[in-house]
Amino acid sequence: MNEQDSVKMTPLDQMVAEDQLQLLKAAIPYAAPRAQSMLSIFAKAMELQRTVQLFSRTQELSMMSQREPAAAANPVEMIQSISQFASGEMKENLNNLMTAFTAVQMFQMYQEDGQMPEDRKETDGNG
Repeated sequence: MNEQDSVKMTPLDQMVAEDQLQLLKAAIPYAAPRAQSMLSIFAKAMELQRTVQLFSRTQELSMMSQREPAAAANPVEMIQSISQFASGEMKENLNNLMTAFTAVQMFQMYQEDGQMPEDRKETDGNG
């Protein structure tokens, strides 16, 4: 996998990943086959423990939020954001989905612009 194909770490992964844990995960392929399994489970258990600790501290978690909870998410914006963490076929599928959402949004805008409220039709038609 070259640098262009490498997948970025999500904000959550960045918050739960410690350097020591990343080094352990990088060393797993060099361990004996039986040790690889145990080290992998240990690394994931440590990530889970850090995630549980993170969710118990809501102030840090609020830093991950991209917007206020009451704000509605824009599907295209969300897909653009998460597609940077995908690769290969999944990235292609997300790009296709983003294109489809964009087309639907353009169609909806066209429909909204083409329709005039009843009271505007009367005033526009009279002069």
